[in-house]
Amino acid sequence: MTKSDGCKKARLVAKGFSQIFSPVVWYESVHLLLVAAALEGWHIEGLDVKSAFLYGQLDEEIYMEQPEGFKIHCQEQKVLHLCQAIYGLKQAALAWWKELLTFMHKIGFECSQSDAGIFIYKAKNRDIVIAMIYIDDSSFMGNNATLVKEKKKAFMGIWKCHDLGEPKEFLGITIRCSGRKIILDQKAYLTKVLDCFSMTNAIIVNMPLLHGYTPVAHTGNPDPTLWTQYQAIISSLLYLMLGTHSDIAFAVIKLSQFSANPSKEHYE
Repeated sequence: MTKSDGCKKARLVAKGFSQIFSPVVWYESVHLLLVAAALEGWHIEGLDVKSAFLYGQLDEEIYMEQPEGFKIHCQEQKVLHLCQAIYGLKQAALAWWKELLTFMHKIGFECSQSDAGIFIYKAKNRDIVIAMIYIDDSSFMGNNATLVKEKKKAFMGIWKCHDLGEPKEFLGITIRCSGRKIILDQKAYLTKVLDCFSMTNAIIVNMPLLHGYTPVAHTGNPDPTLWTQYQAIISSLLYLMLGTHSDIAFAVIKLSQFSANPSKEHYE
């Protein structure tokens, strides 16, 4: 896997085909806190936890097959007993969040009651530090730069992290700070989407749907290829809609209603 910063990463993954997801910060919370940071002139620091899921402690007995290429000679029939979480395991995300919650409490943060991905630290002098955490992607912000860096350092002291300094990206959203102005965009992701669906040379329009267009349900037999491509497009557009492009919300939600059996007209 190649990340957006060019780093290459490989992982050993368990065959956990169903996933119990951990609580994560909501996009609405990210937008709200970035607006607050811009208005108040808060300092922002970012970091990325390396191999976050591997820190989760398992509270149940789980075994996995030996991975291909790493089987012990003459003991291929044996299995591995997992002591900690691993990528692909359905318990991994929740195990990591529980570990995170415990440690955040130790360094003085309280988890928000309205968003489990938001952690708040309030100092006695009324300084405040807010941490936004989405699995392994984290941002710390507050009115006191020294305190923000202090809490970030405490966080990095327990887990291996990649220090991002002033964040350039969060959840695939590019962040540019200029004084009390914060500019967000998903240009890099959008470029990948256009390239994936061969639309890099598409004609630019101001409206995502034609004026007065009313989609009609497709009653014919589903086309498996079209169905797969259509759902992939809808999924990509939903990510853009939630991140930075609320202007396409109506069109995306309207057309997502036909994901079960889309027609060529819906696809176009």
